[in-house]
Amino acid sequence: MSAGNEEHVPRTLAKVKRVAKLAPGMRVLEVGCGLGGLTRALAEEVAHVTGIDISGHAIAQSKATANAVFEEADALSFRPAGKFDLVLALAVFEHFGPKERERFLRRARGWLAPGGRLVLHVPIAESWSAKRRRSRRQVDQGIDGPDYTGDPTHKATFSVKTFRAAVREGGFTISKEWIRYSRLGWPKGWANVAMSALPAKVREKFAMEAVLAAEPEETK
Repeated sequence: MSAGNEEHVPRTLAKVKRVAKLAPGMRVLEVGCGLGGLTRALAEEVAHVTGIDISGHAIAQSKATANAVFEEADALSFRPAGKFDLVLALAVFEHFGPKERERFLRRARGWLAPGGRLVLHVPIAESWSAKRRRSRRQVDQGIDGPDYTGDPTHKATFSVKTFRAAVREGGFTISKEWIRYSRLGWPKGWANVAMSALPAKVREKFAMEAVLAAEPEETK
């Protein structure tokens, strides 16, 4: 989501803003920053952004600015010098197995300043719409991987319910979420009206991705 494809940056930034307010004085950490497109966009709205990625190749190509810096680092062992008001991990969480998720969430709690928020994004693979799309893409494109993204490095798949549960089990309280549902080929307006009329549990069968903001339980 936050790689070098600049056309995705405004849409990704909009998803972040759906669940977390950005303020000029914020210090932000972006985990899995890729080539840094989102990192630099964030730096235009906050005081400082640190982007980290396990890929040295990606970090070498990222372009630092006055208030955006990049560092090659593993999220499971990263030790920053200070605290952050916002930690983003977009399209990262699904790359962790169960023990890695626990470790990541434990470290994320330590990265946050008092009142800080963690924002996570995952593709929702365990829904009717996602499984249908994966099946079609496997036939049409021969994709690998456990979900419709075709990424073979994913170690976990989530439903909306199991995504929420994983975050809560990691010691966080969910404060806000946004879910994108499949439109099934309908015009956007019609699809939105139809989805809003369905019970939440039924809507989740059409989920394709989810973004949520969470706070460490001890800060509540």
